[in-house]
Amino acid sequence: AAFLYNFALFTEWPELPANEFSICVLGSDPVFAALESVKTKQIKEHPVSVTKISSATQAQSCQVLFVGRSEHASIGNLARQIGNAPVLVVSEENGYDPNDVIIALVVRQGRIAFKINRTSAQASSLTVSSKLLKLAQQVY
Repeated sequence: AAFLYNFALFTEWPELPANEFSICVLGSDPVFAALESVKTKQIKEHPVSVTKISSATQAQSCQVLFVGRSEHASIGNLARQIGNAPVLVVSEENGYDPNDVIIALVVRQGRIAFKINRTSAQASSLTVSSKLLKLAQQVY
């Protein structure tokens, strides 16, 4: 939950909805439950909403989308449906095409690290802060 929140803080969207900043979860109940603590916070002066979704169509209205491991088989289809919509797609690294997500979480030496697909972020009109890029294990 803390990673998703901080990724959002250090990313710029071309335009945000007036009413809320939406963090969505597809297929990961533990992550969804952990995001409960984020609901009281704000991102870019917008209150945070956390939503569990079940389809790519719903994902297009999210600013941040976490894709759980159970959905990795369909992540390519999900990426095609989202297209270049400004959605920061985050998932755990695990056998899918790395170009289908913008941030991949990895476990190295017992610690969580991340890789950033800067090309996909730019294609989605998202700007990832240089501070976040410096912390990434890999930028491609």
